[in-house]
Amino acid sequence: HHAQDASNQDLLIEELKQPLPNRLIIGVGDELDSISRVDLKRHKLEDLKDRFTHKHVYPRLIDAEVEDYAEIIAKYTGAGEWLGHISGNHPLAMTSYGIDPVERLCMMLKHPYLGYSAFVPVTINLPGNTRVSLMIMAHHGFGGTNARKEGSGVNSYIDHALRYEEWDISLYGHRHDRWAKRVPRIKPQTSGHRDKPAWVRSVDRLVCQCGTYMRTLSHSKYPTYSERFGYIPRPLGCLIITLGIDRIREGGKDNLSLKIIGTNC
Repeated sequence: HHAQDASNQDLLIEELKQPLPNRLIIGVGDELDSISRVDLKRHKLEDLKDRFTHKHVYPRLIDAEVEDYAEIIAKYTGAGEWLGHISGNHPLAMTSYGIDPVERLCMMLKHPYLGYSAFVPVTINLPGNTRVSLMIMAHHGFGGTNARKEGSGVNSYIDHALRYEEWDISLYGHRHDRWAKRVPRIKPQTSGHRDKPAWVRSVDRLVCQCGTYMRTLSHSKYPTYSERFGYIPRPLGCLIITLGIDRIREGGKDNLSLKIIGTNC
């Protein structure tokens, strides 16, 4: 929600400047606020950062936000670090007016545009002509029922993720929260020989909600959207997942795979 005054741009830049080796970044929707001036329910002039309220900027608010955010992303990240950008319910609403702010952002930055949900394969090359891979499922998210209660999205998102197969990490946004839940899955193994019994191993999968930069409380006399509607405070900042390499016995031989070391939750 970049254009919102409650969106903590300083924290965003601080996190983008972190020296994380081999990092890969994915935007999981509503990076842009994309609220049109004709949206009388959600648009308020006092909610915007000052630079978007100037008389030469405000009439082109949607484009100005895309350009301003793109400038920050281009300054503090490289195009090769980005797996892409998911859209969100805010920019999706703008397609009714014939524009797609996230698509324009991706065209400016030469980043992949992933739509509202996507499967994103990731392959990492290792020394010795070896590759390891994982599959990310990313979805902007959904629902606001019980959003004022702690943990309200955990069961909904886990239940949604488990309806899909072949992913290792599932990412969601929308509810302005940050958490990560390991979901162990039991996978049968076989050597390929009928006279040798099969065995099983536990395979961790990770379901996550990716955080927010939107403050719950304002720094002025003008309340934020969250204040007006009674949403509870959430931890600010993005989700960071740390991956490592694991050696597993599979199909009668040792294979390398990516393993989930931990998160910043």
